[in-house]
Amino acid sequence: TGQSMDLRDVEFAIVDVETTGSRVNGDRIMEVGVVHLKNGEAHTAFEMLVNPQRQISPFAARLTGIKWEWLHEAPTFADVAEEIRAAIDGRVFVAHNMRFDWRFVSKEMLAATGKPLRGERLCTVKLARKLLPHLPRRNLDALAWHYDVSIIGRHRAGGDARATARVLQYMIADARRQDIDTWEHLKAYMRLPRPRAVRSALPQPVTVEAIA
Repeated sequence: TGQSMDLRDVEFAIVDVETTGSRVNGDRIMEVGVVHLKNGEAHTAFEMLVNPQRQISPFAARLTGIKWEWLHEAPTFADVAEEIRAAIDGRVFVAHNMRFDWRFVSKEMLAATGKPLRGERLCTVKLARKLLPHLPRRNLDALAWHYDVSIIGRHRAGGDARATARVLQYMIADARRQDIDTWEHLKAYMRLPRPRAVRSALPQPVTVEAIA
């Protein structure tokens, strides 16, 4: 991605994965969603159930509603790895709690193809901390509520990726209003110290940002 490229010209791949559990070493991806965003235009590039070749944890089954019966005849990650890589390569990898999705996809990609993921990355949780320090929570539900974005298919890869893409569109518009209008500016902004939230005298809810 060109360092001084206008944010409208940056190609983003917004990624969400649903996994059999939260352990990168041991758990597997069972659904992948990738949405492309450029110049305010978003479209779903990849959305598929993946056979994780292991059991789903009860927590993941309850959270996603995904059943093993749906997965045992689905393609494995190795079957669709190159298709997923093509949907991500050359674009900025974006996810809500990006480290989670990046680590899972990169681990699966390395195992399937011998090559890890590479490229620029952006975490919408971290961007929200900078742009929206006043929000008590910055999980996807909180950001969707803030921007009046409907999430159709919560805790499913395609639904969450589409909602994250919509939220990112609003956050880029907020950034541009602060004269952050190039990818280089945005990266520099992300490296600045986190702004201090204005503290309320009222009791604040516990912040749980990692549950994307």
